[in-house]
Amino acid sequence: MLPSEFPVVYKYTSHGSADLIIRNCSLRFGRPTEMNDPFDAYIDDLFDSSLRERHREAAIAIVDMVEKDPAALSRYLGLPFEEVAAVSSMMRTGTEDQRNALLALVTSTAVEDLYPRLKAERDALEIRRTALIAQFRDSGIFCATRRKDNLLMWAHYAEQHRGVVFGFKPDPAVDSFLCLLEPVAYSASRPSFYDPIDPLKGARPKPEDMRAFNRYLTATKSPEWAYEEELRLVVPSFIPEGQPANFLLFHPHELVELYLGHRFAPDRRNAIVAAAKSLNIQVAIFQAKIARGAYGLTFEPIA
Repeated sequence: MLPSEFPVVYKYTSHGSADLIIRNCSLRFGRPTEMNDPFDAYIDDLFDSSLRERHREAAIAIVDMVEKDPAALSRYLGLPFEEVAAVSSMMRTGTEDQRNALLALVTSTAVEDLYPRLKAERDALEIRRTALIAQFRDSGIFCATRRKDNLLMWAHYAEQHRGVVFGFKPDPAVDSFLCLLEPVAYSASRPSFYDPIDPLKGARPKPEDMRAFNRYLTATKSPEWAYEEELRLVVPSFIPEGQPANFLLFHPHELVELYLGHRFAPDRRNAIVAAAKSLNIQVAIFQAKIARGAYGLTFEPIA
């Protein structure tokens, strides 16, 4: 979540979209499938691996744990350490056939009859997995940034500098959804549905941690996108079936800044200035200019 002082957040957009944002006083939430980066918020393939396959992978880890860390395994399964240690000793001195026999046992359904906790955890995970898929299919994603002067974003998202950048100041006094924006995490590894709740990789999240878990899945991007300093809000089950997007109203006084691109059409400037002022008479409006002797922009106040 944004810090308590709620600094201005920025939205790059084309001139046409800017007109709609001002006219409707609303911001667009798109489906995950509409993101320009195909890896971004793409979690479909995270579920290609069945829980049965994940169970086998976990079983192999258990066999390794029997050999290498019987104390940890006894704590997890709730078995007396002496029993696990005895099995561990046999594993270290046993043959490959004996090890394979143990692996066959722990990968079979018989182990769930012996340890109902394992089956209960897998069933709970399956329920969570199914619910997440259903929620994510119709999720709405709104993206903003901390930057108003990034040359790449001006080129990519603001119509090659022909568009605009809006500056919004989230207002907690009116319960603004903009207050819920949170920073995207950047990681060289793609998020996994399974790893954070794998019992062999540490404590499983509590119910109150599931929101953070969802953010982990839907707000992690490659480090190549870190220059965007993105802020994001994901609303589950938000977009009606058959529609590409949905919208939420912002409060007019939250529009506090407007930056016109260096190539913004001069004959359209008065109209967009007047429209922005109709929402918030105090909005500060700037014209972007190419900086002298540097790859950068300056912003001259025009209203």
